[in-house]
Amino acid sequence: MGRSYSAARSDEEVVIQDVTDITHPLPLGRAAPCEDTLWSVRTPRGLLAGRTDGTLQAVAALRGVSWPPRDPGPQGG
Repeated sequence: MGRSYSAARSDEEVVIQDVTDITHPLPLGRAAPCEDTLWSVRTPRGLLAGRTDGTLQAVAALRGVSWPPRDPGPQGG
């Protein structure tokens, strides 16, 4: 089962949330236009998560900051 996200416009920014559990949405951050066609993506605490050219990439950047990949550990024998 996958995760579900919402992106809603608030003034000039896009507010991004993980809404997989609709009873407890998890704020991931905000994306705001910064230059040309790029978006500045920030965590809920205001830390810069990166710059992207679309909201889908912003969701991916915020997801990566919120839940970093796990170290798979040693593989094989």
